[in-house]
This record gives sequence, structure tokens and C-alpha cells, in this order.
Amino acid sequence: MWIFGAIFKNPEDFAHLLKLKMASVAANRAIPSDPNWAFCYQILGRTCRSFSIVLQQLSPNLRNAVCVFYLVLRGLEAVEDDMTINYDVKVALLKDFHKKIFDPMFHFPCGNNDYKPLMDKFHSINNAFKELSVGYQEVIAEIAERMGEGMVKYLTAEIDSRADYNDYCHYTGGLVGLGLTRLFYTAGVEQFTPDYLSNAMGLFLQKTNLIRDYLEHVNSQPAPRRRWPREVWVKYADKLEDFKDGNNNREALLCLNEMVTDALSHGLDCLQYMASLQDPANLRFCAIPQITALGTLAMCYNNVEVFRGSVRLRKGLTAKILDVKTMPDVYGAFYDFTGLLSDKMEKTDPSAALTDKYVEEIRSVCKFEIKNRRAFTIESKVGHEACLVLALCILLVLMLLIVSK
Repeated sequence: MWIFGAIFKNPEDFAHLLKLKMASVAANRAIPSDPNWAFCYQILGRTCRSFSIVLQQLSPNLRNAVCVFYLVLRGLEAVEDDMTINYDVKVALLKDFHKKIFDPMFHFPCGNNDYKPLMDKFHSINNAFKELSVGYQEVIAEIAERMGEGMVKYLTAEIDSRADYNDYCHYTGGLVGLGLTRLFYTAGVEQFTPDYLSNAMGLFLQKTNLIRDYLEHVNSQPAPRRRWPREVWVKYADKLEDFKDGNNNREALLCLNEMVTDALSHGLDCLQYMASLQDPANLRFCAIPQITALGTLAMCYNNVEVFRGSVRLRKGLTAKILDVKTMPDVYGAFYDFTGLLSDKMEKTDPSAALTDKYVEEIRSVCKFEIKNRRAFTIESKVGHEACLVLALCILLVLMLLIVSK
């Protein structure tokens, strides 16, 4: 099991990894017996395990609505990303996807890995969708329609300018933030938050994903998917794909750092959005992805590995983030991760001044709000006795046996 390797490598992550495992078990046990809802929660766990765990924090009705909302948007993403679909068929499907979710028989064979079974049995998601209240259905259908239109727009259009980049990220990420805000409001658990704050939450997550997934996108077949704005990367290379060849690492890092800096520009708006949430469960649900994104940006910044493979937080740190409960925890995490990013800055970097500006703005807000703060670090400090590690692992086995009964 991966958990044992993680504990041996970073023994101080033990408690958080144990909580994560127990939360995963609890999420599996909470899967409904109804076949349609069972499929929704099972496929959600396969496409994004951490999201399925966080989702359990929400109230049952809101949880179901957010689950279906997420899966509908995953369906759109599966259609957009499948390069084997005929162009005209893809355009028609993306434009009409918001109508297809009302069809109890709809399914469409496409997608890879876990997206294939999602699309093969999409009628199960639609049947669950029909059980939601009309208010939830209207929100999900509206966001699906707007996202489908945006995806069609960028099937052939290049992301040339920063404005194009923000527009693309609005359609593929910002609309998720707007949709969640509307679902919260429809459930009667939150006040209506200004659209620009909801949009910032989605942009922050989407831009982080596009930075982290650089190599996956440029290696796409039959042609690279260039998701970074040409206005930025053309300053450092003739083609975006040039950064992966290892011959111009300096230029690649300068471009990467400018992209991370752009993402950081949404940090204050994200903090303001989260501070406005009234329900602690909703705060946790929103805060965990945001903190994970900031930690990922801190790892990616000035890190050539972005152009060599996948850069992700270690599982123990992800588990620790899942334990965040309050807004002071959020402020502490943002303070620590921006500090780690700041430590990697080089004054000779052309975007360093702007990076430092965004970092200091975030830290100045956070430092006055931190109470009983916990420390978030990317690099683990290893130095525990081997016998202690072994004892912890034995304890873990015993507790997992108890949990599994």
C-alpha cells in the first residue's frame, strides 16, 4: 500500500495519513444504495478521490447537487478532451450538453481511463439529476450551457493574449465557482457572493491546473494543446513545446514564474470569498482545493520538473490540508505557502517584483488573522528513529483492521 511507503519516507505525516484513510473508508461506506446515486458517488471517487472525501462535509441535499454538478462538468470535459470525436459531432454535443442531461437514456462513448465508464453510463447521472430540486437543476443546466459554449469557442481558437487566457479559464474554471455559489444560495446556506469573487476562485484553481499539467497538454495527440497564453510564452521561446526539450531551462523557468505570478493575482479575492462563507462545512469544501492549489504553485515556482513530469504535493501534506477546519487555518496555510514560494524567488527574474507584490499582499492579510497556526511545509523533515516508524506502521495496521470490520 502507498500509505506505508509514505509513512516510512515522512513519518511525521502518520496522523494525517491515518485520518485520510479513515475518511476514505467513511466515504465508501456512505455510498447510497440507489443504483443511480451509487454510480455517481463511485465514479466520483474514481475520477477525484480527494474531492469525494471533501464532498462528505456538505449537507446531504447540497452534497447530491454538487456531486451531479461536478460529474456533468466532467462529462463536458471528457467530450472536449477526446480528440477522436469528429469536430462537427463534438461541437453539436458541447452546445447541446445542457439539454442532454435531461435525457434519461443519454450516454456517449468517449473519454479515456475513468472518463470512459462515466460517459458510458451517463444516463445514471441524468437519472440522479432528475431527482434534484428544480432550483438545483436550473443552476447546473445554466452553467453546463455556458461552459459548453466556451469550450466550443476554444476548440480551434488559440489562446493568444492574457485576455484570452482569462476568458478560457473563466469558461473552464470560473463558471465552476459561479455555479457552486449559486448552489450554496439555492440551498439557503450562504448569502449570494459577488460574481467576481466566485470567478476568482475558479480561475485560481484552473490556472494552477494548466501550469501543473503543461507536459500532459503539450504532449497531447494528435496535436499539442497550448493552454498558456502566447503573449507570455512567445517572449521566451518560438513554440510552447520548446520548454520540454531541456535546452532552454532558463527561459522555461522565467515563463513558468510569470505564469505562477499571474495565478497569484487571484489570491486576495479567494481569501475574501472564503472569509464570507458562513457554514464551516462549506468553508472546508472550498478551502481545501484552494490551499492545495497554492501549495502546488509553491512547488511549481522556479521548478524545472514542471517541464519533465508531474509536480504534485506529497500525500502526507495533502492529507494535512484535508484536516483544515477554520478560516485561521486557511490564513495560516496561505501564509506558509506564499512564504515558501517567496524563498525560491530570484531578484534577477523579470517578474519577481510583481510576484513579491502579490505574495506580500497575501501575507499581510494573513498574518493578522492567524491564531493557533499549524505549519505547512512542502519538504518533510525526516529524522525519526526507525523503530518508531515501525511501531507507527504496526499501529496503523491494527487501526485499519478495526476500521475495516
